[in-house]
Amino acid sequence: MSKPKYISQEQQETFERFLMGHMNAREQERFKIELEANAELKTQFEDFESLFSVIEETALRDKLDEFHNAIPTSDIDRAKSRKSRFYLVAASVTIFLLFGSFWFFNRQTPGEKIYTKYFTPDPGLPTVMGSAKDYEFYEAMVDYKQENYKTAISKWKVLLKDKPENDTLNYFLGVSHLATEDLSNASFYLEKVKDIERSAFYKDANFYLGLIQFKAGNIEGAKKALRDSDSDVSREILKTLE
Repeated sequence: MSKPKYISQEQQETFERFLMGHMNAREQERFKIELEANAELKTQFEDFESLFSVIEETALRDKLDEFHNAIPTSDIDRAKSRKSRFYLVAASVTIFLLFGSFWFFNRQTPGEKIYTKYFTPDPGLPTVMGSAKDYEFYEAMVDYKQENYKTAISKWKVLLKDKPENDTLNYFLGVSHLATEDLSNASFYLEKVKDIERSAFYKDANFYLGLIQFKAGNIEGAKKALRDSDSDVSREILKTLE
C-alpha cells in the first residue's frame, strides 16, 4: 500500500458510508463515477479501504452495529454491551493510530520532512578504553551508544570545563542534545565545531546544523550548512532540492 495523503474528516465519512453500505443506489453510482474521474480521490479511497479492512477482518464493524442497537436488559446483555464497548474503543484507537501517523507526516513542512528522513544519531566512537586519562570520556561514550544521552551529556559537560574548545567533546555534546530533540543546545555546541575547519567532525557538524535549520524552516540556512559539509549525504539532499 502506498503512503496515504491527508484525508479530510468529510472524505473519511463518505468513504465509510460507502464501505458500510449506508449509501442509496444513486449515491453509490455517483460516488463510483467520481472515483473513476478523480485519480487522487481513488488513491485516497483505496488507502482508506485497506485500513478499514483491518477493522472489518476482526469483526469490529459488526460489533459497532451491535453496540448501537443493543439495549441491555439483563446481566448477559450488560456483559455483551461491555464487550461491544471494548471493541468500539479498540476500533477507534486503531483508526486513530493508523491515520494519525499519516496526518502527522503530511502536516510536516518540507524542511521537517527532510529532518525526519535523514536524521540519525552519530554512531559514536569505538569504546576502547586505552588510557586512564580518557576513561571518563569513553565511559560516557558507552552511555551514549546505549542511548542514555542525558547521562552522557552530564559526564561530558564535566570534562568540557577543563577543555572548553575541544572539538570532540563539543561535537558529541551537540549530537547528544540533538538526539534528545534539544535543538537549541545542539546548535550551541555544533557551532563551536563548525568554527574549527581542521576538525575531524567539521563535515558532520555542518550536516547536523543543516538538519536543524531544515527543522526550523530556514531552508537557505540549511543549504549553506550542507554545502559547507560537502558530505555524500549532504550533496544527496541538496540534489533533491534542485
